[in-house]
Amino acid sequence: QGSGSSSSRAIRSLGGPCTSSSMDPFLTANLQAFVAHRGSSARETAREGSQHSSSVPPGASARQGFERRTLLDQRRKRGSMLFLDRMEADANSKAALKQVCAMRQDPEGRLALDRAVEKLRPAPEVKGPIVATYDHRSLWEGHNKKLNWAPLEYY
Repeated sequence: QGSGSSSSRAIRSLGGPCTSSSMDPFLTANLQAFVAHRGSSARETAREGSQHSSSVPPGASARQGFERRTLLDQRRKRGSMLFLDRMEADANSKAALKQVCAMRQDPEGRLALDRAVEKLRPAPEVKGPIVATYDHRSLWEGHNKKLNWAPLEYY
């Protein structure tokens, strides 16, 4: 009678592969939003009449493949969970997705979340020596990047 819940507690306490702690809901939600945003922006550029297949940067499909593969692994982990753990993971991921979507409304928040996804990717394969170059007009690192200012009411 009570053995079902005690066995699930025992499995969770052993730290088996099906625990809900193996799935990070915030990371998964960020990956979902990132893939959805990249997919919609790619479709929009295709609709705008770009007949060139070179409009997609080289390696972009491989990069999206990494995110999609990671999401697929998370989905497989969810599928191997027990029912109550799956319910808990779904509730956590829904709350995390709401939070990520709210953070992605702000351009600076979107950039920070995109940088977090970029850090997850494996390092590219190095082919030969790397030559360090810099812009001679830049006075400091990040000088050539656009600054996002807040509205004037905040100053």
